Amino acid sequence: MKIENISRMNLLNKSLDGLWLKQQITMENIANYSTPGYKSKIVDFESVLKANMENVNGMTSSQINDQVKTSKIIIKENSNQSLRLDGNNVDLEKENLQLAKTQLQYMYTVSEINSYFSKLKSVISEGKK
Repeated sequence: MKIENISRMNLLNKSLDGLWLKQQITMENIANYSTPGYKSKIVDFESVLKANMENVNGMTSSQINDQVKTSKIIIKENSNQSLRLDGNNVDLEKENLQLAKTQLQYMYTVSEINSYFSKLKSVISEGKK
């Protein structure tokens, strides 16, 4: 699957949006660890984005961009039963691991964007010579 640069940038931007929200929700879950009755939340954007991007072969750049734009970021309440008497179902260890994973994914995505712009800068500066 070959995605043009503009579509790739839109995909990376959408990923950053989803990862940012995932970090916020995970931190909210951690902050509410001691709140009785609190139900943790889950952010899902990867599965929707993946489903929308599965059949991009043969699509124009505009159609691919539309697929990226229509990929919604979903926030769901975690319906898992609580093992605690107060009804709170936040698993602090799981949330901390999720936060670390999301931060790494976010840093990687930012690095990919920086790499893209570095390549553009190089092409532009070489073209001026």
